Amino acid sequence: MHTGQGILVLRNGRRLPIAYQLGGNSEDTRAGYLLCDTSDIDPAVLCERMPLLCDDGTELIVTVMHLSDRYLAVMGRVQAAAA
Repeated sequence: MHTGQGILVLRNGRRLPIAYQLGGNSEDTRAGYLLCDTSDIDPAVLCERMPLLCDDGTELIVTVMHLSDRYLAVMGRVQAAAA
């Protein structure tokens, strides 16, 4: 289980601070939960892939699979480091 803090960058440019709980990783994929208040977010901005910037320096591109007012269930892939 990977846990920590991060920033989810929404497609409208808004940066949403989150706590994450990611597990079930197989090679470069991750699945889990982003814990945050989503009650004032238009669900339409969550319909595309979004970058998740983790506090350990990892960047993932995530897709929302399920949402509530308190969390987002996501799946994603770790972005390769720039050479």
